Amino acid sequence: MKKGIILTLLVAAFGLLAIAQGRMELRFNEVMVQNDSNLVDQIGQRSAWVEVFNRSYGTVGMEQMFISNQLIDAKGEAKKANKKEKDYLSEYAAAHPDVLYEIPRGDVATKVAPRTHIVFFADGESAQGALHLTFKLNPGVENNLYLYDVNGDLVDMMTIPANLPADQSFALKSDGISEMVDGKMDNNAWSVRTGADDKTAITPGKFNQRVVNENIEKFAKHDPHGYIIALVAMGIVFSTLLMLSILFYLFGKANKAANKEEKAVATPAQIAEPQPVAADANDEAMAAICMALYQHFNSHDEESGVLTFDRNANTAWSSKSHMMRELPRK
Repeated sequence: MKKGIILTLLVAAFGLLAIAQGRMELRFNEVMVQNDSNLVDQIGQRSAWVEVFNRSYGTVGMEQMFISNQLIDAKGEAKKANKKEKDYLSEYAAAHPDVLYEIPRGDVATKVAPRTHIVFFADGESAQGALHLTFKLNPGVENNLYLYDVNGDLVDMMTIPANLPADQSFALKSDGISEMVDGKMDNNAWSVRTGADDKTAITPGKFNQRVVNENIEKFAKHDPHGYIIALVAMGIVFSTLLMLSILFYLFGKANKAANKEEKAVATPAQIAEPQPVAADANDEAMAAICMALYQHFNSHDEESGVLTFDRNANTAWSSKSHMMRELPRK
């Protein structure tokens, strides 16, 4: 019993560690502060948006994590207040919604699949859904974003430049490739995206950098119209059909040959010739055999078709007295 409890606790501990490790793989990926003609939310409104990328290979639930526009020493302040980091941050988010947003529980939209993105709208309208932050991003000034885990650990942070033009985004050059250096963001990993071409495309909810397949690129270079790949595909199909037809033909020939061999081997069964009776056979034995044969072939006499048993009219089946209903007795 104790071993089972210990094993359960170990499994639960490893599960919690795996979840925590997955949350530490979340990264701010792309941000737009002034959205005039870009992404719209579920009710058709445009506002600033923040994209987060899950660079792990497991699904990560962001419920009860925190997004803030100010740096908060959650562990230190919670220790001073003699509270758990989670309780301190929850109370702080309730008291200062313009600074800290707690991602609510129970919304499937806050679960981020492996190697995918989630987009939050910084519109200050958290009543519209779990993906709407309680604070806004201000155009023309420097904005900061911080992502905290449930236990108050700082997962990621970024600083958005003040001179970011409208309808342009500030994004990682490669999705999720960013690490904090001495508590600050790596400026070399970020760039401004204008949307003028494919390299600077604005991609909310999508990959910032298009994944290039070398084989596809080679085909596009050497066969721009697709003639070669079409001929190769048709050649594979027709060659496969030809091989199948040859195999079926050979199988039929082999089957016919096997049937002929079976017919040649199969001959009608020969009837055994009667053996002559020995001259010195016992006369009594011969008589017994003849009598047995006679009784076998003449075992039944000819019947006249007339019933030979006597009919008793007073049986229980035909007696009228037995068939009459007995009257009730008084």
